[in-house]
Amino acid sequence: MHTVTWRNLLPIVALVLATGGVAADGGQQSELVVYAGGRLGAGVPWLDTLLVLVAVVGATGAGLAFGARWPTLLLAAAPLDVVLLVASLNPPADLRLALVVVATATRLVSLLAVLAGAQERECAPVVGLAVGGYVAGSYMPGAHWFLAAGAVGGLLAALVGRPAARDELPPSAPATPDTTAPTPVPRPTPTPRPSTHPASTVDRRVVIVGTLASLLALLPLALTGRSPQETLGLTGSVFAAAAVVLGSLFGWRSLLWQLATAFVVLGIGLPLGGGVSWPYMVIGVVVGCALSFLPYRAFIAAALCLVSAFVGSSVPGIVFAALACLAAAALPSLVKRSSTPVVFGPLLAVAVTAGSELILWSQVTFNGQQGGVLFGDGQVTVPLLCAAAAVALGLGVVETLNS
Repeated sequence: MHTVTWRNLLPIVALVLATGGVAADGGQQSELVVYAGGRLGAGVPWLDTLLVLVAVVGATGAGLAFGARWPTLLLAAAPLDVVLLVASLNPPADLRLALVVVATATRLVSLLAVLAGAQERECAPVVGLAVGGYVAGSYMPGAHWFLAAGAVGGLLAALVGRPAARDELPPSAPATPDTTAPTPVPRPTPTPRPSTHPASTVDRRVVIVGTLASLLALLPLALTGRSPQETLGLTGSVFAAAAVVLGSLFGWRSLLWQLATAFVVLGIGLPLGGGVSWPYMVIGVVVGCALSFLPYRAFIAAALCLVSAFVGSSVPGIVFAALACLAAAALPSLVKRSSTPVVFGPLLAVAVTAGSELILWSQVTFNGQQGGVLFGDGQVTVPLLCAAAAVALGLGVVETLNS
């Protein structure tokens, strides 16, 4: 058990505060709920949409490529959080597109940086806080004041030094010389060059897979002029195939955790009827993170998903607790492949987009409905959350048996 000091506590504090920038609305819908290109381009000129999509791709690539230096990413995002906070007080109409692009990129980079930091520190509740806060932020329009916490977290991240493995190792005691043994003849040994860079928490495969996943956001631009059925069907099918193929590269457990989390995100606002106020969202995320400190958190997440499915409308915010606890429970499986940022970043966005497009495609094709997200009657919500509970329960049993 390690002694709690400012050196090993400061990174956690910085990461927790940095999730404020992740949760801030920033003027755009969450890519995990309405992926850029799926709904973002509606009513927006083609070139404007392309600029936002390029920002998504660039931010994803940069966030994953420099994930090993997550304090630097959070420090770079801090002044942008301040700019966005000031601009939100009196939004200039002429800079709306620029602010949307900056907010989209900053929020995405902050998410990936927090996930990389939580992976390095192996702090599961921070993963739940990041994913839960990111999704909740898309349902809290005007919650720009979270940007202040994000800026403070980024500034504190500048004080974070070495990674956890180096910070927490106790100093080794000097060896006691053996006076009875003959003195060996010293041989000159090359002096190792000290490394100034921390060990990478993101490998090359993660960067490649994540960037490929983010490029899928450009697909809807190539499908203009088609009927709603064709656009939804093609987009959903391609995204679903990509989510399975790319997610499976990190192992079947990572893929199943990704799919279970996507099921919850798809059902996140649906059993709530007319919606839920932001305090309940925040409380739900915090409760989910607190429950993830307990053992057997996969089983706790499964139970929360079931409760959300059947009594979510009468217990505001519990579905956010389910999401946070589920994301936290996935960390032990993801950290083995260093895949936390990409699985809960671009790959989760792809899986959520696939689900939303295919559900809408089925509604348009078989029910003739032409608009809206048609989940309100619970016919889709309850199966989604029950499926997430079943997957989480199965993964919990497997991990318990293996341990």
